[in-house]
Amino acid sequence: MSAIFLIICVIPFTGICAADNSVEVRAILAEASSVLESDPKRASGLANRALKLCDTAHPDSATIAATVMYGEAEQLLGNFDLSIHILYDAEGLIKDGDTQWKARLYKLQGRVFSKLGDYQKSAELNDRATSMFRASGDSALVADCYNERGVMLLNLHEYVIAEHFFRRALEINRKLKNLKGIAKNLNSMCLYSGDSNEKLGMIEEAIAINKHLGNNWALGENFNNKGKQLYYARRPDDAKTALAQAKVYIDSIEAKELLCDNYEYLSMVYAMKGDYRKAYEYLGMMSDLSTQLQKNNRLRDTELDLSRKKFEDQRIAIDKQEQEYKIELLTRNIILLVTFIVLCAVCLLLYYIKNRHKKNLQLIETRHKLEMSAKEVDSLKVRQQQLELENAQTLLESNRRELTGFAAFLKSRNEIMDKIKEMIKEGYKMDSSLIGAHLKKINAFITTNCTNDKNGTTFLLNVEERNKDFLMRLIEKHPSLTKGERNLALLIRGKLSTKEISLLLGLEPRTVNMNRYRLRKSLALNQEYSLEEYLRNV
Repeated sequence: MSAIFLIICVIPFTGICAADNSVEVRAILAEASSVLESDPKRASGLANRALKLCDTAHPDSATIAATVMYGEAEQLLGNFDLSIHILYDAEGLIKDGDTQWKARLYKLQGRVFSKLGDYQKSAELNDRATSMFRASGDSALVADCYNERGVMLLNLHEYVIAEHFFRRALEINRKLKNLKGIAKNLNSMCLYSGDSNEKLGMIEEAIAINKHLGNNWALGENFNNKGKQLYYARRPDDAKTALAQAKVYIDSIEAKELLCDNYEYLSMVYAMKGDYRKAYEYLGMMSDLSTQLQKNNRLRDTELDLSRKKFEDQRIAIDKQEQEYKIELLTRNIILLVTFIVLCAVCLLLYYIKNRHKKNLQLIETRHKLEMSAKEVDSLKVRQQQLELENAQTLLESNRRELTGFAAFLKSRNEIMDKIKEMIKEGYKMDSSLIGAHLKKINAFITTNCTNDKNGTTFLLNVEERNKDFLMRLIEKHPSLTKGERNLALLIRGKLSTKEISLLLGLEPRTVNMNRYRLRKSLALNQEYSLEEYLRNV
């Protein structure tokens, strides 16, 4: 049960000692747990080695585990005074809230005090451990405490009550199928006389279990008790054989307590056989070893040393608490000061952020207004461009219509001119008596086409309509111009050639040139100045 508990507590532990030693310490404690009861001497050495790797100034779970294992190993070896010292050292490492470690420690301390003969102290520690294990629901360790209580009661010769505790422990362990606990209970029930056949059956079952588990310490105790039960059955030779087998296991693990029991049982066996010299020899060896193990002065010295150590530990703890209080007070004051400074800094930062945010909002709002204004300007520009485009399109359409009309007019004029040419050519072929009538016909044709010429009139009207502003400025500047001069000015401003103007107005090019000359005089222009350029600049 001890090895299982240590493996459960230590193997999962991840923060053992210094980071560099943690893996090594875990491995050492795991190995010590596996050999604790098969080779307690080796387990003691391993636990002591692990303890040296731990930082005892800052104890952790590994430090506690190593210390407790060291104390338990020394207990199994029979070094009870060293064991109790080690276990009290472990008590100083365990925190008040760690009930599992506390309970385990009380159980081991109770066992040591029972071995040293202080049964009152042993019972008190055993009761504490039992209550804690029962509260945590650990039935296996409760059964272990019952077994320890039974062993203590056997030392007080309370066999009936001891049997009651053993039976309760055995019942719990059989329900849990806890082989190690079952073997321990069966072994304990063979420490006193009774039905020899039943007792021998129990011890054989315990031996079979412990051989299966490889528990050498328990096997040494089992064969000791087998020899004792064979003695009660009055089978001294078989008892000697069992005790010899026990001696082999005892020597392999150097367990002083078991050796003491072995000497006692051999003395009883030799006395039964009548070899009183041999019986006396083993009795003396048992007495010397027992005196060494349970010396009263050593127990009192041990308790005195422990009391002094506890007092010194309490004094150190008080001094440590005072120092911690001073450090805590100083730390609190520093924290308050730092907190105040931080709060002030945060307030200033928040004030700065608020003002900056406010300015950013104002800047954003101003930018927004500017962007809206720019958008409005862009919109107006776009609208203006659209209007200009519409005006240009209207102007273009008007010009297209004018050009179309003018082209139709020119085509009509050309057709009239071609017709007149053909009529003249026809006159060349006629008799002189018919020429007069033919000339009248030509004259009537010309008059009719000139009078009914609507295209030229329409074109001039359109030109006047489109150039109202120009005509107004021209009239304002030269009010004495005639209507013909104004029309000629419009056509010249429209970049029409003399030939085109003559066709449009039905005049001879020479007449058009004469009219241009008169218009220049009316405008009072010098010969160096272009008439077309002047009209475009009006």
